[in-house]
Amino acid sequence: MSTRGRHVPEPGEETPEPYHLLAAWLDVAPDGDPPLMTLASRDLDGAPDARTVMVNGFDGERLSFHTDSRARKADQLDAFPYAVAVLAWPQEARQLVAAGEVAPATDTEAAQLFDACPRDLQLLAWLNDPEMAQLPREERVERWRRFDEKHPLLTPPRTWRCFHLVPRRLTFWGGDDEGPSRRLEYERTPEGWTARRLPG
Repeated sequence: MSTRGRHVPEPGEETPEPYHLLAAWLDVAPDGDPPLMTLASRDLDGAPDARTVMVNGFDGERLSFHTDSRARKADQLDAFPYAVAVLAWPQEARQLVAAGEVAPATDTEAAQLFDACPRDLQLLAWLNDPEMAQLPREERVERWRRFDEKHPLLTPPRTWRCFHLVPRRLTFWGGDDEGPSRRLEYERTPEGWTARRLPG
């Protein structure tokens, strides 16, 4: 029997605590790579905007991600601190939508998230600027190599910014090779989380 879709609890089964289910889903990233999520925000004119970012961490309540302070999403999130994130695991037939408030990380938290990043992302945080983007590939590669050799240990640049997404709604979707897909959606209220099952 196929196991696709079994990661969404069946009716009659105990409904797990949503953060526990979120943590379990984040733990299935292939090859140990940090998961990616499509982050949707609102631009300064009110229109939707989206891009894919890396999930830097999950502390049991907040999904963390980083950006460059010069990126437009930083201005968008400062102006409208709410976002929707979509994580997808196609081979597992899973999708997760997390919607909620966004808050900036503290300097200490941002530094810790930088330290936990792969080396190439640390280098990118330092070198990914408008000037570098205009150079031919050969020159970009050479500047990257020289900077890498010259800086064995890196601290966050001034442009490094991190945010936390605090979910207000979590929607877990599971596909099934042998039947209809389903969703399990949680909403956070002042009294706690509520759950309901939805068609896929």
